[in-house]
Amino acid sequence: MISKATCVALLGLTLSLSSVMSSDVTANERAPRFVKSPVVEQNPNRSAPLAYVLSFEADRPVTTRVSISDGQHEWGFAFDDRKAIQDELPLIGFRPDRKHEVSVTIEDESGQRMTAEPLGVRSPKLPDDPSEFPGIETTTLLPDRLEPGFRLLNPRRRVPQGAQLTDEQQRRFGESFGMLLMVDSEGTPVWYYRTDSRIAGFTYHETGSILFVTADFRLVEIDLLGNVTRTWYAADRPQGKLEGSIAVDALTFHHDADILPDGNLLALSSTKRQIENYFTSEVNKDAPRETQSVMGDRVVEFRPDGKIRWDWDAFEHLPVRRIGYETFSNYWIRRGFPDTIDWSHANSVAKLADGSIMVNFRYQSAIVNFDPSSGAINWIFGEPSGWPRELQSKLIRLQGNARWPWHQHAPRFTARGTMLLFDNGNYRNRPFDQPVPINQTRSRAVEYEIDFEQRTARQVWTSETADDQPVVSIAMGSASELPDTGNILVGYGAVVDPARIDEMTWTTRSRFNQITRCSEYTREVPAQVVWQLELKPTGTNPEIAWNIFNTQSVTLHRQIEQ
Repeated sequence: MISKATCVALLGLTLSLSSVMSSDVTANERAPRFVKSPVVEQNPNRSAPLAYVLSFEADRPVTTRVSISDGQHEWGFAFDDRKAIQDELPLIGFRPDRKHEVSVTIEDESGQRMTAEPLGVRSPKLPDDPSEFPGIETTTLLPDRLEPGFRLLNPRRRVPQGAQLTDEQQRRFGESFGMLLMVDSEGTPVWYYRTDSRIAGFTYHETGSILFVTADFRLVEIDLLGNVTRTWYAADRPQGKLEGSIAVDALTFHHDADILPDGNLLALSSTKRQIENYFTSEVNKDAPRETQSVMGDRVVEFRPDGKIRWDWDAFEHLPVRRIGYETFSNYWIRRGFPDTIDWSHANSVAKLADGSIMVNFRYQSAIVNFDPSSGAINWIFGEPSGWPRELQSKLIRLQGNARWPWHQHAPRFTARGTMLLFDNGNYRNRPFDQPVPINQTRSRAVEYEIDFEQRTARQVWTSETADDQPVVSIAMGSASELPDTGNILVGYGAVVDPARIDEMTWTTRSRFNQITRCSEYTREVPAQVVWQLELKPTGTNPEIAWNIFNTQSVTLHRQIEQ
């Protein structure tokens, strides 16, 4: 059990060891003393095996400074809780399979210091099972232009459809594996976390906690030692009750959730309805209609005790007969809802500074903003066809010859007030118009300037350049503005094999393997790649592919409550 201490982590920054050592007072009787000498032990929670725990006992209240070196990198921590005389303190940032030297200095209220003899730590190796860890390769690195800090991503494993596994085995292989992985700029792991359910959206908070969404409809909060601090689950999920977790009146939790500044949680959920005379095809408009079980999205805000404050049901506000490509995919069938088709498919939700809620609907190729107090829609950003008359005034019109995003992910507003998102580019049409072939698809990060009064938008930046090798990410993805440099960090989700893209169609793509990449771009026009990491396939018979839902920059120099 980790006791209370405030940790300011300086990971990713260089800590001057001389500034610590030069002011040590080791002979003065007024200096604090170690009653029990420092010990650094591997994290007992093996779900985060690269983390370590520092323990010691001092003769008075002290602050603690820890400096760590592996011979190539130096970093440190400052634990500033003066009440902590006997403590266990978390340490992360250890590169795998290396010897590290850990130096511990304590300081009392008068400024007197004591430094213990350095401790040697040998970090563990990474798993060598190809199904347990992705291949990692950094293909571009321009350190002088790179945002400082680490990158956090969530590797997800898969095998192509029919590759020595039945459909059910394939599903279980993917959904039973969950990972969060933190890497440095060289692509070296510095922390990772393993769990037994695939992870979708996640958010690292400056408190040092991470909230993530699992494939079995849970929301899980952990600390950097991998300790689960809180969990919530959808009470009506197919898997049933979960002991030790907080039930929320919901059918599912999926894709995205966050903890709000007031401590409440905002999450995507679902509702299911029987719709009469509904479509049975997205390619044949004359196909017979029938009653269909249709899944739509529900947004909920709830208190930490699970009590819902408000909810918003897409069925009540959006046109249910405006469908997009992939409505008839087996997305919900694979997740425990037989004979259920997928109408709106939200994949991100955010509360904006004005209190309004922004939801991204992938199959609608639309971003919708609404007022949670009334439920009224404020605006809609997306390709304008098929919207009913009563919503026409809410549509934002795109100026110039810029193209609309399609099947997009992760819209967010930047510090400049612009909207940034990841545009997968799938189909570039709605049923029943002919989709653009997959080998002509282009995925990108793209930024728009929006005039909400005039209901107009114009494109101001894109990651695409004229000499780019085209990238096609058919699913998932993220784009975020980085705070120090203003660079754009892009997670490319599920990238189809460019060498075989000419063999693929939209209906056969699942038979082919995937890769993924994370890229950091400058805000220049044209953009320049300053960092790029790829997750490589592992193993044979079958070859295991790796993709990600999103990626986030993490600079651990702010306060972390443990």
